[in-house]
Amino acid sequence: KGPAREPPPPPGSDDPPTIYRFVDTAGIRRKGKVEFGPEFFMVNRALRAIRRADVALLILDATAGVSEQDCILAQKIADDGRACVIICNKWDAVVDKDSTTYDKSVKYFRDELPQVRWAPILFVSAATGQRVGKVYGAVDDALRAHRKRASTAVLNEVLRDAILWQPPPAKRNGAQAKIYYCNQVSTRPPTVVVFCNDPKLITDNYRRYLDRKMRESLDGFEATPIRWIYRGRRARDVRRQRSMNGDPGDGGTGASFPFPHAF
Repeated sequence: KGPAREPPPPPGSDDPPTIYRFVDTAGIRRKGKVEFGPEFFMVNRALRAIRRADVALLILDATAGVSEQDCILAQKIADDGRACVIICNKWDAVVDKDSTTYDKSVKYFRDELPQVRWAPILFVSAATGQRVGKVYGAVDDALRAHRKRASTAVLNEVLRDAILWQPPPAKRNGAQAKIYYCNQVSTRPPTVVVFCNDPKLITDNYRRYLDRKMRESLDGFEATPIRWIYRGRRARDVRRQRSMNGDPGDGGTGASFPFPHAF
Protein backbone atom coordinates (compact mmCIF):
# COMPACT_ATOMS: atom_id res chain seq x y z
CA LYS A 1 0.00 0.00 0.00
CA GLY A 2 1.28 3.42 -0.87
CA PRO A 3 1.18 6.33 1.56
CA ALA A 4 -1.70 8.75 1.67
CA ARG A 5 -0.80 11.91 -0.22
CA GLU A 6 -2.28 15.30 0.57
CA PRO A 7 -1.42 17.88 -2.08
CA PRO A 8 -1.60 21.50 -0.90
CA PRO A 9 -4.81 23.35 -1.82
CA PRO A 10 -4.54 26.06 -4.48
CA PRO A 11 -3.89 29.59 -3.19
CA GLY A 12 -7.02 31.26 -1.90
CA SER A 13 -8.98 28.02 -1.63
CA ASP A 14 -11.02 27.43 1.53
CA ASP A 15 -11.91 23.85 0.62
CA PRO A 16 -10.16 21.10 2.60
CA PRO A 17 -7.50 19.27 0.59
CA THR A 18 -8.38 15.98 -1.04
CA ILE A 19 -6.59 12.96 0.41
CA TYR A 20 -5.41 10.47 -2.20
CA ARG A 21 -4.73 6.91 -1.07
CA PHE A 22 -2.65 4.89 -3.50
CA VAL A 23 -2.65 1.08 -3.28
CA ASP A 24 0.12 -0.75 -5.16
CA THR A 25 -1.17 -4.10 -6.41
CA ALA A 26 0.89 -7.24 -6.91
CA GLY A 27 1.60 -8.57 -10.37
CA ILE A 28 -1.23 -10.70 -11.73
CA ARG A 29 -0.68 -13.69 -13.98
CA ARG A 30 -3.20 -15.97 -15.65
CA LYS A 31 -5.14 -18.17 -13.21
CA GLY A 32 -3.58 -21.35 -14.55
CA LYS A 33 -0.10 -20.07 -13.70
CA VAL A 34 -0.87 -19.00 -10.13
CA GLU A 35 -0.17 -21.73 -7.57
CA PHE A 36 -1.94 -21.92 -4.23
CA GLY A 37 0.21 -20.15 -1.69
CA PRO A 38 1.49 -16.61 -1.01
CA GLU A 39 1.09 -15.55 -4.66
CA PHE A 40 -2.51 -16.78 -4.71
CA PHE A 41 -3.44 -14.61 -1.73
CA MET A 42 -1.52 -11.58 -3.06
CA VAL A 43 -3.33 -11.81 -6.38
CA ASN A 44 -6.71 -12.07 -4.67
CA ARG A 45 -5.93 -9.01 -2.56
CA ALA A 46 -4.92 -7.16 -5.71
CA LEU A 47 -8.17 -8.08 -7.46
CA ARG A 48 -10.19 -6.93 -4.45
CA ALA A 49 -8.26 -3.65 -4.44
CA ILE A 50 -9.25 -3.02 -8.07
CA ARG A 51 -12.92 -3.68 -7.26
CA ARG A 52 -12.81 -1.26 -4.32
CA ALA A 53 -10.84 1.47 -6.08
CA ASP A 54 -12.44 4.74 -7.12
CA VAL A 55 -9.92 5.04 -9.96
CA ALA A 56 -7.52 2.44 -11.34
CA LEU A 57 -4.14 3.70 -12.53
CA LEU A 58 -2.80 1.28 -15.12
CA ILE A 59 0.95 1.88 -15.07
CA LEU A 60 2.87 0.83 -18.17
CA ASP A 61 6.51 0.95 -19.25
CA ALA A 62 6.76 3.35 -22.19
CA THR A 63 9.99 1.69 -23.32
CA ALA A 64 8.71 -1.90 -23.18
CA GLY A 65 5.25 -1.69 -24.71
CA VAL A 66 2.17 -3.60 -23.59
CA SER A 67 2.64 -6.98 -21.91
CA GLU A 68 0.23 -9.87 -21.47
CA GLN A 69 -0.19 -8.90 -17.82
CA ASP A 70 -1.12 -5.35 -18.84
CA CYS A 71 -3.91 -6.72 -21.04
CA ILE A 72 -5.17 -8.92 -18.19
CA LEU A 73 -5.30 -5.95 -15.83
CA ALA A 74 -7.01 -3.75 -18.43
CA GLN A 75 -9.70 -6.38 -18.92
CA LYS A 76 -10.17 -6.68 -15.15
CA ILE A 77 -10.55 -2.91 -14.80
CA ALA A 78 -13.14 -2.82 -17.58
CA ASP A 79 -15.05 -5.84 -16.24
CA ASP A 80 -15.26 -4.27 -12.78
CA GLY A 81 -16.48 -0.98 -14.24
CA ARG A 82 -13.69 1.11 -12.73
CA ALA A 83 -12.64 4.53 -13.91
CA CYS A 84 -9.13 4.35 -15.33
CA VAL A 85 -6.12 6.47 -16.22
CA ILE A 86 -3.25 4.92 -18.19
CA ILE A 87 0.13 6.06 -16.85
CA CYS A 88 3.05 5.47 -19.23
CA ASN A 89 6.21 5.73 -17.13
CA LYS A 90 9.83 6.15 -18.32
CA TRP A 91 8.87 8.66 -20.99
CA ASP A 92 12.28 10.25 -20.47
CA ALA A 93 13.94 6.99 -21.57
CA VAL A 94 12.18 6.85 -24.95
CA VAL A 95 14.90 7.57 -27.50
CA ASP A 96 14.76 9.53 -30.74
CA LYS A 97 11.57 11.39 -29.87
CA ASP A 98 10.28 13.82 -32.47
CA SER A 99 7.07 15.71 -33.20
CA THR A 100 5.25 12.48 -34.14
CA THR A 101 6.36 10.29 -31.22
CA TYR A 102 3.53 11.30 -28.89
CA ASP A 103 0.73 10.66 -31.40
CA LYS A 104 2.28 7.36 -32.49
CA SER A 105 2.61 6.25 -28.87
CA VAL A 106 -1.01 7.11 -28.10
CA LYS A 107 -2.18 5.13 -31.13
CA TYR A 108 -0.03 2.15 -30.15
CA PHE A 109 -1.41 1.95 -26.61
CA ARG A 110 -4.99 2.51 -27.84
CA ASP A 111 -4.63 -0.35 -30.35
CA GLU A 112 -3.02 -2.71 -27.81
CA LEU A 113 -5.51 -1.99 -25.01
CA PRO A 114 -8.96 -1.82 -26.63
CA GLN A 115 -10.51 -2.89 -23.31
CA VAL A 116 -9.86 0.60 -21.91
CA ARG A 117 -9.78 2.59 -25.15
CA TRP A 118 -11.76 5.34 -23.37
CA ALA A 119 -9.07 5.90 -20.70
CA PRO A 120 -6.88 9.03 -20.91
CA ILE A 121 -3.15 8.42 -21.35
CA LEU A 122 -0.54 10.34 -19.37
CA PHE A 123 3.16 10.05 -20.26
CA VAL A 124 5.32 10.62 -17.18
CA SER A 125 8.78 10.04 -15.78
CA ALA A 126 9.08 9.00 -12.15
CA ALA A 127 12.85 9.49 -12.41
CA THR A 128 12.70 13.15 -13.48
CA GLY A 129 9.26 14.05 -12.13
CA GLN A 130 8.00 15.00 -15.58
CA ARG A 131 4.18 15.38 -15.51
CA VAL A 132 3.91 13.38 -12.27
CA GLY A 133 1.97 16.24 -10.70
CA LYS A 134 -0.68 15.90 -13.40
CA VAL A 135 -1.72 12.51 -12.01
CA TYR A 136 -3.87 14.17 -9.33
CA GLY A 137 -5.81 16.20 -11.86
CA ALA A 138 -6.31 13.12 -14.03
CA VAL A 139 -7.65 11.22 -11.02
CA ASP A 140 -10.07 14.05 -10.20
CA ASP A 141 -11.33 14.10 -13.80
CA ALA A 142 -11.78 10.32 -13.76
CA LEU A 143 -13.77 10.50 -10.53
CA ARG A 144 -16.12 13.08 -12.02
CA ALA A 145 -16.57 10.97 -15.14
CA HIS A 146 -17.34 7.87 -13.08
CA ARG A 147 -20.07 9.76 -11.23
CA LYS A 148 -21.43 11.66 -14.24
CA ARG A 149 -25.15 11.60 -14.96
CA ALA A 150 -26.68 12.81 -18.22
CA SER A 151 -30.31 13.83 -18.56
CA THR A 152 -32.71 11.49 -20.33
CA ALA A 153 -33.58 14.14 -22.90
CA VAL A 154 -29.93 14.71 -23.82
CA LEU A 155 -29.19 10.99 -24.01
CA ASN A 156 -32.10 10.39 -26.34
CA GLU A 157 -31.15 13.31 -28.55
CA VAL A 158 -27.68 11.80 -28.99
CA LEU A 159 -29.14 8.34 -29.53
CA ARG A 160 -31.61 9.63 -32.11
CA ASP A 161 -28.87 11.39 -34.07
CA ALA A 162 -26.68 8.27 -33.97
CA ILE A 163 -29.52 6.11 -35.31
CA LEU A 164 -30.42 8.58 -38.04
CA TRP A 165 -26.78 8.75 -39.11
CA GLN A 166 -26.34 4.97 -39.08
CA PRO A 167 -29.42 2.77 -38.48
CA PRO A 168 -28.99 -0.67 -36.90
CA PRO A 169 -28.06 -3.26 -39.55
CA ALA A 170 -30.61 -5.87 -40.57
CA LYS A 171 -29.95 -9.57 -40.06
CA ARG A 172 -29.67 -11.97 -42.98
CA ASN A 173 -33.19 -13.20 -42.34
CA GLY A 174 -34.48 -9.65 -42.70
CA ALA A 175 -35.05 -9.04 -38.99
CA GLN A 176 -34.48 -5.38 -38.13
CA ALA A 177 -33.53 -3.97 -34.74
CA LYS A 178 -35.71 -1.09 -33.57
CA ILE A 179 -34.47 1.15 -30.78
CA TYR A 180 -37.16 3.04 -28.87
CA TYR A 181 -35.41 5.13 -26.21
CA CYS A 182 -32.82 5.01 -23.42
CA ASN A 183 -32.18 6.39 -19.96
CA GLN A 184 -29.34 6.39 -17.44
CA VAL A 185 -30.17 4.34 -14.36
CA SER A 186 -27.02 4.61 -12.25
CA THR A 187 -23.46 5.87 -11.93
CA ARG A 188 -20.07 4.44 -10.89
CA PRO A 189 -19.94 3.46 -13.69
CA PRO A 190 -22.56 5.32 -15.75
CA THR A 191 -25.14 2.72 -16.77
CA VAL A 192 -27.55 3.27 -19.66
CA VAL A 193 -30.57 1.08 -20.39
CA VAL A 194 -31.62 0.95 -24.05
CA PHE A 195 -35.12 -0.29 -24.87
CA CYS A 196 -35.48 -2.06 -28.20
CA ASN A 197 -37.63 -4.70 -29.86
CA ASP A 198 -35.03 -7.49 -29.48
CA PRO A 199 -31.57 -7.13 -27.85
CA LYS A 200 -30.28 -10.06 -29.90
CA LEU A 201 -30.63 -7.97 -33.06
CA ILE A 202 -28.18 -5.31 -31.79
CA THR A 203 -24.77 -6.46 -33.07
CA ASP A 204 -21.52 -5.98 -31.13
CA ASN A 205 -20.27 -3.59 -33.79
CA TYR A 206 -23.37 -1.45 -33.47
CA ARG A 207 -23.09 -1.42 -29.68
CA ARG A 208 -19.52 -0.15 -29.99
CA TYR A 209 -20.74 2.45 -32.48
CA LEU A 210 -23.34 3.77 -30.02
CA ASP A 211 -20.75 3.90 -27.24
CA ARG A 212 -18.38 5.86 -29.47
CA LYS A 213 -21.07 8.31 -30.61
CA MET A 214 -22.16 8.91 -27.03
CA ARG A 215 -18.60 9.77 -26.02
CA GLU A 216 -18.07 11.99 -29.06
CA SER A 217 -21.28 13.91 -28.40
CA LEU A 218 -21.12 14.31 -24.63
CA ASP A 219 -18.25 15.71 -22.58
CA GLY A 220 -17.17 14.11 -19.33
CA PHE A 221 -17.17 10.37 -20.08
CA GLU A 222 -13.51 10.21 -21.13
CA ALA A 223 -12.15 8.16 -18.22
CA THR A 224 -14.95 5.76 -17.41
CA PRO A 225 -16.59 2.74 -18.98
CA ILE A 226 -20.25 3.11 -19.89
CA ARG A 227 -22.32 0.03 -19.17
CA TRP A 228 -25.01 -0.58 -21.76
CA ILE A 229 -27.99 -2.77 -20.92
CA TYR A 230 -30.30 -3.68 -23.80
CA ARG A 231 -33.84 -4.69 -22.88
CA GLY A 232 -36.56 -5.98 -25.13
CA ARG A 233 -39.89 -4.18 -25.16
CA ARG A 234 -42.90 -4.38 -27.43
CA ALA A 235 -43.71 -1.30 -29.47
CA ARG A 236 -47.31 -1.24 -28.26
CA ASP A 237 -46.10 -1.08 -24.63
CA VAL A 238 -43.93 1.92 -25.49
CA ARG A 239 -46.89 3.61 -27.22
CA ARG A 240 -49.08 2.92 -24.20
CA GLN A 241 -46.52 4.47 -21.85
CA ARG A 242 -46.24 7.51 -24.09
CA SER A 243 -50.00 8.03 -24.09
CA MET A 244 -50.16 7.73 -20.29
CA ASN A 245 -47.01 9.52 -19.14
CA GLY A 246 -45.71 11.46 -22.11
CA ASP A 247 -42.54 10.61 -23.96
CA PRO A 248 -40.43 8.08 -22.00
CA GLY A 249 -37.41 9.62 -23.68
CA ASP A 250 -37.95 13.14 -22.36
CA GLY A 251 -38.83 12.50 -18.73
CA GLY A 252 -42.59 12.44 -19.31
CA THR A 253 -43.03 16.01 -20.47
CA GLY A 254 -45.22 14.98 -23.39
CA ALA A 255 -42.88 16.14 -26.17
CA SER A 256 -42.87 14.34 -29.50
CA PHE A 257 -41.34 10.88 -29.41
CA PRO A 258 -37.70 11.01 -30.52
CA PHE A 259 -37.75 7.85 -32.64
CA PRO A 260 -40.97 7.77 -34.69
CA HIS A 261 -39.28 5.55 -37.28
CA ALA A 262 -39.10 2.78 -34.67
CA PHE A 263 -42.82 2.15 -35.09
